[in-house]
This record gives sequence, C-alpha cells and structure tokens, in this order.
Amino acid sequence: MNEWKRIPLGVIVIAVILIFVALATGIFWLAKIVGKPFPETMPVSPIVYNAFAAPDIIMSLLLCVGAVGLLRLRKWGLVIGLVALGMWLFDSLLIFGITRLSQINILGPSIFFAFFAVGYLLIKRDLFD
Repeated sequence: MNEWKRIPLGVIVIAVILIFVALATGIFWLAKIVGKPFPETMPVSPIVYNAFAAPDIIMSLLLCVGAVGLLRLRKWGLVIGLVALGMWLFDSLLIFGITRLSQINILGPSIFFAFFAVGYLLIKRDLFD
C-alpha cells in the first residue's frame, strides 16, 4: 500500500516558481516567433540573441518536468530539477555578464533564487526516492 508523503512547503514553492519561469520563457519565445517580440533587453546582435531560443525552450521543458518530479518527490525529479536550475543559473549569469548591472532588477532575484533552490534541494535530497 502506498503511503502519502507530506511535501515540504519549500519544495512546493520551488516547483511552482519553476513552472512560472517555464511558462514565462515559453511565452517570451512564442511571442518572438509570432512576430510580437517583447522589448529586447540584451545589447547584442539579433543573431546572438536568437541563439538563446533552443536552450531556453529546452530549459523550459526541463523546468516543467523537474517541477512535476519534485512535487511527486521522485529522484528523477530532483535530478532534472537540478539540471534545469543549473541551466537557469547559467543563463542568468551569462545575461548578467553581458548586461552588467543594467538588468540587475530582473537578474538579481533570479540568480539568488536559483542558488537558494539548488542549496535547498541538495539539503532535502533525502526526501526523494
């Protein structure tokens, strides 16, 4: 008989934020593909800017799958969630390196959350089977 495990609030919050980030990233690139792009925030050529599309879409998929796995307290959810958070952290740090402090109001909380989430999930890794 399966026993219900209580999901810690921190895991729920992380999973919900991962889903929102995945949706926001997907909507951003969908709007760009449809021809109604949001204002570009990176001061780079469009070729370099568009090179982020495929990694961002893959990251969005991993964020969604990882969030579901985290909510189910599965080991694969932890692994995929950590990989997706790593991709998000790399993406945020790369953009931070390009824009410097001009976008810190967006990137600062993202970088802080990604570091926090990775640390929290590593501390709570015993919950996942």
